[in-house]
Amino acid sequence: MFKKIMFFSIIIAFLFLANALTFEVPIEYTIEEEKPLKILFVGDMMFDRGVEYLLFKNDFDYPFKKINLEGDIVVGNLEGPIVNQTKYISDHSMIFSFDKRIAEVLKNNNFNVLSLANNHTMNMERKGLEETKSFLSLNNIDYVGDPTYCSIDDIAAKDNIIFYAVNKTFDFNCTNEEIALNIKKIKEDNNDKFLIVLIHWGEEYVHEARENQINLAHLMIDSGADLIIGGHPHVIQNIEKYKNKLIFYSLGNFIFDQYFSKETQQGLMINLDLYDKKQIYSISIIEENKAQPEVLQDNREVLNFLFSISMPELKEEIENGEIIIYSKDQ
Repeated sequence: MFKKIMFFSIIIAFLFLANALTFEVPIEYTIEEEKPLKILFVGDMMFDRGVEYLLFKNDFDYPFKKINLEGDIVVGNLEGPIVNQTKYISDHSMIFSFDKRIAEVLKNNNFNVLSLANNHTMNMERKGLEETKSFLSLNNIDYVGDPTYCSIDDIAAKDNIIFYAVNKTFDFNCTNEEIALNIKKIKEDNNDKFLIVLIHWGEEYVHEARENQINLAHLMIDSGADLIIGGHPHVIQNIEKYKNKLIFYSLGNFIFDQYFSKETQQGLMINLDLYDKKQIYSISIIEENKAQPEVLQDNREVLNFLFSISMPELKEEIENGEIIIYSKDQ
């Protein structure tokens, strides 16, 4: 009897000990971090006149030697046509034509969306415009906008983004009402997409947007635009936040031969990290040296100037070079 009791006691003790030593291995749950869509915006690009001279003197990749353009989408304004046969012009001519090799250079430097809605794309008339479209298509670069017509035929769609470009250099290109109707139509057809308007407008060499620009910008956002990127003045213009959406009135020059002032050789480069519920805009200042842009490391003076002409609400963010928009607040 005693032996049986001892045996069962040992068994019970063993089971108790085994239970005490038994524990659950914790299960690791990994939450995958959301990766943003990265979009990079630069300003006006011109490859004729003094820039063309430097291309032939050095090589066609010369303008991009000191800068790296990285993003899922890289966007710029092509300030002239890419054609089979360029036309010789004087140093002061305003009629541009770009060597056909430029299309491949742009592709190799990661451009995949270019606006044609400006006052120089028609410099070689309609034939030059069609050649431009053909060269860009051959290099897998989407073009957006028309220099003459107010149409939604040439919008570009990439990932979850819609690009719409407008040439508003002159009032007869597009009326404000036509632009608003086009934006409403695009947004109705693409309600879940992020709509970016690329617009050519404003007064040259003026740092602050005019009242007509501001009124149109507000109208475009009221009509459905999510972001406005402007160009044409050849200098940096102010930034505005309207109804929780950003307006960059002018990015200034990116590649140009306007060496006559410091202001025409400086521009903004905007990197947008687009998340589902927020947008992070990182502001870089670029400075050209003989049509070679590079990121300006000592950028405090330019950022100070930028926030001095922009709305006070953005002062601290511009000083820090980063503006965050939370979509949930829209």
